[in-house]
Amino acid sequence: MKKDIIQSHFTLPKIKIALSFGGIFLLSGCVSLPLISYETSSEKKSTTEHSFKPTVIVHPPSSPLYKARPTTPDMQVAPDVTSEVTHKLDVQRTFHPIIWDEMQHQFHLSIKHLGKYNTHIDFFQKRSNYLKNVSKRAKPYLHYILSQVQLKNMPYEMALLPVIESGFRPTARSHKEAGGLWQFIPSTARLYGLEQNWWYDGRQDVVQSTEAALNYLQEMYKLNNNDWLLALASYNAGPGTVRRAMNKYNKKNRQTKTQPTFWDIQPYLPKETQNYVPQLLAVAHIINHPDHFKIALEPIENRPFFAEIELPKQIHLTKAMQVAQVSEPLFSQLNPGFLAKITPPNGPHKILLPIDKAQNFQDALDSSHDLFEIQWQKHTIKRGESLGLIAQQYQISQKAIKKLNNMKSHRIRTGKTLLIPIPNNALTSPRQLAKTTATKSKSLKKKVAFTTYKVRSGDSIWKIAKRHKTNVKTLARWNDLNTKKPLKKGQVLKLYATSKSSKQNRQKTTITLKKGQSLWTIAQKYNVTTKDLARWNKIPQSKTLQPGMKLTIWRSKSNIAKSYIQYKIKTGDNLSTIAQKNSISTNHLARYNNLSLKTRLKPGQVLKIPI
Repeated sequence: MKKDIIQSHFTLPKIKIALSFGGIFLLSGCVSLPLISYETSSEKKSTTEHSFKPTVIVHPPSSPLYKARPTTPDMQVAPDVTSEVTHKLDVQRTFHPIIWDEMQHQFHLSIKHLGKYNTHIDFFQKRSNYLKNVSKRAKPYLHYILSQVQLKNMPYEMALLPVIESGFRPTARSHKEAGGLWQFIPSTARLYGLEQNWWYDGRQDVVQSTEAALNYLQEMYKLNNNDWLLALASYNAGPGTVRRAMNKYNKKNRQTKTQPTFWDIQPYLPKETQNYVPQLLAVAHIINHPDHFKIALEPIENRPFFAEIELPKQIHLTKAMQVAQVSEPLFSQLNPGFLAKITPPNGPHKILLPIDKAQNFQDALDSSHDLFEIQWQKHTIKRGESLGLIAQQYQISQKAIKKLNNMKSHRIRTGKTLLIPIPNNALTSPRQLAKTTATKSKSLKKKVAFTTYKVRSGDSIWKIAKRHKTNVKTLARWNDLNTKKPLKKGQVLKLYATSKSSKQNRQKTTITLKKGQSLWTIAQKYNVTTKDLARWNKIPQSKTLQPGMKLTIWRSKSNIAKSYIQYKIKTGDNLSTIAQKNSISTNHLARYNNLSLKTRLKPGQVLKIPI
C-alpha cells in the first residue's frame, strides 16, 4: 500500500464475551493465484477492557441475515427490478438457510456494471475448482463478514473481497509481506491499529482485520465521492495512485467536467488494479448464477459460526483448548492471530471458539481460576548460551522450548527472550512462576534430603506441619509461604528430613519402568516432582527412560495412605472438567483410568482420581 493513505479514527466496541459470526481456517503459505491481487491494505485499533467475570454479549444480535435492506447511493437496483418488488422484499424479509441464497441477486454492483468484466468471468469459469475450494474455506467466516457488511450498509460484493485478496486464507502472505484475509501490508496495518508483535499479528485476526478492512473501504468510498469501484481501486493500489490516474485522464479529457469512473481511468492504473475490480465483479456474477456456470458452491449455513470470548487476563492457549474441548487443529484455525502458545501480556486476550463450545468454556472459567496461572517464565539469552545449556538449566527438554517459542531450529541470539515452560507442579503460585529462581533461606542451602507433599482438600499449613512433626514457621520457610494466605489444592510442598522422626516418616519405593513411561508420568502417578525423581536417581531430568530401568521413589507415609479417590460421573462431566476440579492434567487422568482423551464418559461411570 502506498504512503498516501488517509488515516482513520475508530475503535471497536469494548466487550467481555461477544458472539460473532464467522470462523478461521489456518492454512499456511503464500497466496499464488493467477491474476489475483495481494497488495491491499487497511487496519484498526483493538481496545481491550479486562473483566474478571466474563458474560455473554451478542454483537450484532444473532438473528439470521435477510435480503432486503436500504442501499447506499452506488448500490442502485438493477433496471429489471422495480421499486414495487423491492418494497415487497422489505416487507417479507425472506430468510434463506443457506448464505449463498441470501446473497444471490443482492450484488448490485455486478448487475450495474454487467458486460464490462466478461473476460474475467471466462477466467473463473475455466477454474471452477478454484471457486469451489474457496467457498469451502469461506465456510467459517462468511456469515460473520456478511453480517458486518450489512451493519455498515455496504454492497454485498465487499463480503467477497477475501476471495480476490487471499482466497479466504487468514495466514496467506504475499511477496510484498501483505498478510491475512484482507492482505494488509505491515505499514498500513500499523496505521489502522492492527498490532503486530512477537506474540500476535492482528492482520490474521478475523474479527479485527474485518473491522479494519471495512472501515478503510468506507473511507475510500467517501474520499472518491461515493463511488464503490474507485474505493476498491484505492483499497488495492492506494488513494494516491487512483488520484494520479484521474489526473492523467483529466489532462487528456479536459472537456469532461464530471468525476471520471473506474472504467475511465482503468488504462492509467497499475495492471494488477486494472484486473482487481473486474475480478471481484466477475466472482459476484458467477455466485449469482452458480447453476448457469455449473459451479458447486460449498453449502454454508446462514447462522453464527464462532463466539468471541473476552478473557480477564493472559491465558495459555493449550489450557483454553483443553477446557473448551476443541481440537488443536480447529482451535488453531480459529485463532491464527496468536503466534505464541500464550495470549500477549498486554492483550488482546480474546479467543474464538465454535459457538456450541462457548457456554461450556464460560462455565469452566467460573470454577477453574487456575486457568490463568500461566506456567512459563521469560529467559533473556546471554552471550555464550546455547539452547541445550538453557534447557539443562531449567531441566526441560529443548523440544519443549522450541515448541513454545515456535522455533524451527536450535539457533538462538544474544539478547532475545525465550519463554520457558514450567511443569504443572514445579512452582507453587503464579507469583513464583514469574521468578527465575525462588528465594531460598540459608537453612536450605545445604544439601538436605526432602520429600514432596501435594496439598489436598481440607488441608491447612497448620495441619500439614503438625502431621509431619514440624511447625508452621519452619514449613513456611521451607516453601517461601505467606502464613496468612490459604494453601491451594494441588499445591506441592517440600518437607525436609532434618531429624530422625522425619526420616522415619518417609517410605522408599522401587519400581521397574514399563514401555511408554517417563519421569513426568511417574511423578504424576506417585504425587512427586520430576525434579525429585531425577535427584533421587542421580539422572538428568531430560533423560529418556528405557523399559526395565529401576527407579527409587521417596514419599511421606501420609502422602501414600491412599493413592486415589473414586468419582461417579454426572451428566455434563468430561475428562477436562474433572481434571481441572481435581488439579491434575487431563492426560494424567485419562492414563490413570486407561482411557483415551476421546473417550465419552457415561453418567454413573466411576473414575479413579489420583491424590
